[in-house]
Amino acid sequence: MKRLQFILFHFLILSYIVKAQKENNLFPGEKLTYKIHIGFIHAAEASITTSKQSEYIAGKKTHKIEVSGKTVGIFNLLTPVEDYWSAYLTTDQLLPVKTEFRKRELRYKKQEIVHFYHEKEKARIISPQNNPTDKIFEITQQTKDLIGGYFFLRDQAINKAKSGQKFTSKILMDNQLFDLWVIVKGNDSIENDLGKKNCIRASMVLPKNNLFEDKDAIRIWITDDAYQIPYKIEVGLKFGQLSIDLVDYHIDSKKIY
Repeated sequence: MKRLQFILFHFLILSYIVKAQKENNLFPGEKLTYKIHIGFIHAAEASITTSKQSEYIAGKKTHKIEVSGKTVGIFNLLTPVEDYWSAYLTTDQLLPVKTEFRKRELRYKKQEIVHFYHEKEKARIISPQNNPTDKIFEITQQTKDLIGGYFFLRDQAINKAKSGQKFTSKILMDNQLFDLWVIVKGNDSIENDLGKKNCIRASMVLPKNNLFEDKDAIRIWITDDAYQIPYKIEVGLKFGQLSIDLVDYHIDSKKIY
């Protein structure tokens, strides 16, 4: 089901537009868990996890970030989708060194590994499903992957931004470079099963496509506290309303919300 896979893809985009300070915004051992509903139907679940320990990849100190999403219930019976992203990000600049993407959708599967060589302004993309299966792609010295781009945006002072202020980052995804834009809209009080939180409201602007209701269809509420994480997300789709709600937040096994 390409629609739900596309939703899980953009959930990842939404999940990293906010700021939290810990070694360039990386909280070792951080885990966020979300439930995704289409209308009143529980359609999918997703989680975002940061490794507890750093490790060296290609001689660079990194932390591994893993994002997974899968359908549940009736959606998993009819149109199962399971996606996985990971990225090794440098702890000093949050630049990707190596990323991996795996997707399973009914009988369709795709795997992709990308090695970034920022000093050479090159990326090597390897995938059995691509043509060619091994290619070199030109990038800039600051190009990020999906995850690294959102940690960059997460580093921005969203809580101090004025209404209408914009944040952007350049991303390499699906053999293309594109700009991610986030616009601050104001403040709201949002309540879910974890309680009521004062939040910063923002919108994400996407390229024109046939899935979203309009270019301002994605709305996100970010907790206005020391953690500044996505608390609730609403997406206006042409086939219905989608909501994403935080259901659990831990750092190194300590419950935060």
